[in-house]
Amino acid sequence: MTIKDELNRILWTRRDLENYSVLIVDRFKGLVEIPFPRIERVDNTYIYLDDDTVIPIHRVMEIRMKGQVIWSRTANRR
Repeated sequence: MTIKDELNRILWTRRDLENYSVLIVDRFKGLVEIPFPRIERVDNTYIYLDDDTVIPIHRVMEIRMKGQVIWSRTANRR
């Protein structure tokens, strides 16, 4: 499953979004965890947050549920 598919699956089918977060690589801050409720939408290239921040989808390293990794870029490479 692609990162886009997994993000959209959670965004559109889960009611407990507060249990999910996305770990991204920020060029200046390093690893940053973003709570899933901040995500407004996802397309093929970007993640759009509630404060108009736009994050390139290739920066996503992990998706976590209650702190546990449920998707990892390194584990899902083909």
